[in-house]
Amino acid sequence: MTGMYTIKHAADLTGVPEATLRAWERRYGVVAPERSEGGYRLYHDADLDRLRQMRDLVAQGWAPRQAAERVAEFVPSGGELPKLREFVEAAAAGDATAIGAVVQRAVDAVPFDVFVQEWLMPAVVDLGVAWSRGEVSVGGEHLASHILMRHLGRMFDAEGRHSAGQRVLVGLPAGARHEIGILSFATLARRRGLDVLYAGADLPTPDWVELARGDDVSAAVLSVPTSSDVPAAQEAVEALRSALPGLVVAVGGGFQGGVEDAELLGQPLNEAVNRLVEVLGHDTSTE
Repeated sequence: MTGMYTIKHAADLTGVPEATLRAWERRYGVVAPERSEGGYRLYHDADLDRLRQMRDLVAQGWAPRQAAERVAEFVPSGGELPKLREFVEAAAAGDATAIGAVVQRAVDAVPFDVFVQEWLMPAVVDLGVAWSRGEVSVGGEHLASHILMRHLGRMFDAEGRHSAGQRVLVGLPAGARHEIGILSFATLARRRGLDVLYAGADLPTPDWVELARGDDVSAAVLSVPTSSDVPAAQEAVEALRSALPGLVVAVGGGFQGGVEDAELLGQPLNEAVNRLVEVLGHDTSTE
């Protein structure tokens, strides 16, 4: 979902103060937002991606002018995504350096939402198929998955907390460990302005309830990535419904249809985030 954002909303979504956004535009030309009829700045999703790149480079110690020059060199293009086969072959070879290089090329090629939908999730599927065929060892699959999680973790942390957004508890039910999809969802949700509390994998049902009782938690989102995760997800949903009747309880993942009495977020991940925003009545693209 694309949108147009005011400078206040752009500041909220990128974590960059409004005054800094104006300075970066005026001094370095990092973005050139449109203007409304009233003269107010309006930012597109591509503008926010450039601002996030600028923010991350400055945080790493780059001088603002050098960071702006680096951002100007970056031209997202779906055609530049590395072939999925490169990723699988690097995993089969157990070559951490090659795996990391392929993933970084994919991250750099396109905006994050496109990376997730067009490269990351298909890569996870292809990796699983290669493992099932014996083309990739358990060690190679674990190594590749860990590197993907490391990249996702950095991007999730880079988004920061959005304390103005509704707070959402996100994680996997007890016994569930396939974490790449739900961490991708959590990062996309942060990019939409939600205040995500990420609980990670294998969260026991009592802990779902305990964390959901926390201050200002508006929703709990569980992923159901495999059929074996359905019973634990159902148990957690029922416990949350019983303990916190006013809480929005939603499920995503490939086997979400097996869970009853919860909001089904659907697929793909981008649309699942859009559905959650809709359910919460917090469409940040219009603020």
